[in-house]
Amino acid sequence: MGPPFAVLFLALASGLGAGVYGAIGSGGFPLDDAWIHLQLARNISVGAGFGLNPHEPVSLSTAPLWTLLVALLHLLPWDIVAGVKTAGALLLFANALMTWWLAQRIGLDRGWALLAGLVVGLTPRFLWASQSGMEILLYALLATGGLVLHLRAFAAAPSWGATALWSLATLARPECAIFLPLAFADRWRATGQWRRVAVDFWRHLLLFLLPLLPWAYFNYNYGSGVLPNTYYAKVGAFGLLGALSAGAWMQAGAALVLYPLEQMQELARFAVENNIVLAVAAPLGLLAVAKRGREESWLILLVVIGFPVLRGILAPFKGATFQQGRYAAYLVPLLTVIGLVGLRCAWQLLREGLSYGVARRWRRGLVGLVWVLVLGNLMVMNARQGSDYAAHVADIDRMHVAMGRWLAANTTTDAVVATNDIGAIAYFSGRRIVDIVGLATPEVLAYLAPGVAADLGVLRFLEKVQPDYLVILPNWYPQLAEMHYLFRPLHAVEVGPETIAGGAKMVAYKTVWAD
Repeated sequence: MGPPFAVLFLALASGLGAGVYGAIGSGGFPLDDAWIHLQLARNISVGAGFGLNPHEPVSLSTAPLWTLLVALLHLLPWDIVAGVKTAGALLLFANALMTWWLAQRIGLDRGWALLAGLVVGLTPRFLWASQSGMEILLYALLATGGLVLHLRAFAAAPSWGATALWSLATLARPECAIFLPLAFADRWRATGQWRRVAVDFWRHLLLFLLPLLPWAYFNYNYGSGVLPNTYYAKVGAFGLLGALSAGAWMQAGAALVLYPLEQMQELARFAVENNIVLAVAAPLGLLAVAKRGREESWLILLVVIGFPVLRGILAPFKGATFQQGRYAAYLVPLLTVIGLVGLRCAWQLLREGLSYGVARRWRRGLVGLVWVLVLGNLMVMNARQGSDYAAHVADIDRMHVAMGRWLAANTTTDAVVATNDIGAIAYFSGRRIVDIVGLATPEVLAYLAPGVAADLGVLRFLEKVQPDYLVILPNWYPQLAEMHYLFRPLHAVEVGPETIAGGAKMVAYKTVWAD
């Protein structure tokens, strides 16, 4: 089967999959975070700055490249939700196509490569991501594209194109920053010429940093440091850098030893949930890559191992399975290709023990069995994940979107709303938002202590800023929810207990400062 057929096949498969998920998603998104991107993008598109509230810039987005892309979609003359979901479907196809190229680059023939592209285009997490309104497939595409260029140029000089793509990928998700140093570690392993590699690394590092410096400058001026403000709000002292700066030596030890082990365990679960057949074969595939010798790249091996180790050390906030793998999506193409390499190696080992005639007779049947098992596993998982996607969209619509619309209808336009969920509430209410978690309001972080219930710290901050309304999940702030002498309940929305929303009930309170 030639390239035109493969491209058409991958386009049809990924388009159909994304279309099915989009159809069952009732025009919404499965995470409130998607509405954060849309709110930021809408403000950018109308010239109101890069912030949750108009003309209040803040270091909020960990994926500024995606936010800017969504801002461009806001300028198009059709519904923004439909535009974002269409972009997601196109990115899904692009990821399937890029994986097809990656599989061929690593040595798989066209049949195996087509299966790799199909797996990525039909992986439940990627179908979910295509209709999530999130940056997931953008950074996965850029990271995989950089990997393909790295492999293509490995026998020659380092690829400037790969460096550029990994820089853009980092603008779409900070976790992609691991690719450049691991790529040069890969080249050092292959050549043994550390001086030459070091010189090349510094040159490429300058190109890598060039697009990132304006982002870091913006973060520094409108957040808590050079990294996105979400890092300081979510990771804080749990990472090695934060633990060292706080003098928390036990926490530093956990970041070096415990958290990487936890991340490895979750990565194994991530691989199994994606495709158990490929997960079982992946260790054999990694071994096959490692046995190829100095002349071949080990970057896939280094990234698969480096992700849990570096994430555990530097940013141990959740793991590979969190929210459908939104922080580990670039591993899906890598694990897919490695799993298929492992299956091919298993066939080669089996073939060595068979006569030529028997091996030839079995080959077609075994290849067909691999396709059935691998794709069949995906179909079974999609039946469940599709149902979960629809439920997640419904929960966000019934809770966050509904609360935003209630605030728009029942509060004055100059009202200030403090809340722990800032996406749909900001987008649909049109009210000024104070973020008590600290993602969009960095000032609150000074009132929050690691490992201590946030209620009293948030209360001290609320006494300072005096919002008119407070909207919270009571299970997040049980003490605040009981302070009816300060916060009078006005409206509540509830969803089922098995929810993506973080809590089954959200309540809007009127504060004493509004009277």
